[in-house]
Amino acid sequence: METDAVLYSAAVEEGERFAVTYIHSVERSPVKEVFEVRGTDVYTMESHTESFGAGMPYEGDEVEMEDGKFIIRNINRRVHGGVLRIRPSSVFPHHIELGDDRITISEAPYKGRNLEIKVIRNYFGR
Repeated sequence: METDAVLYSAAVEEGERFAVTYIHSVERSPVKEVFEVRGTDVYTMESHTESFGAGMPYEGDEVEMEDGKFIIRNINRRVHGGVLRIRPSSVFPHHIELGDDRITISEAPYKGRNLEIKVIRNYFGR
């Protein structure tokens, strides 16, 4: 965010989903948040957690238990400003999963940076 440097770029389709996975710093349990691309906006769609402790996502109409995890589905909430902002953990593994790519953002060159995940419409492509 501070430099506008592009550290990773990928083509995405309307409705494509990606996930951010990390270990929650207080609960010390894995979290997976699923997002969806809509136009140039990012929407929160799902949250997978093992508990509902302090700072854990909990809002949603559909909550299921699957493989020992609470899964909140159909959150369907636009991320503030349409851009996802992340400060990767320097203590625990932190990843972005998009298609077959799994980017470890808790390591260089991402570590210690404030990151933005944003969708930029490419008028010259599809």
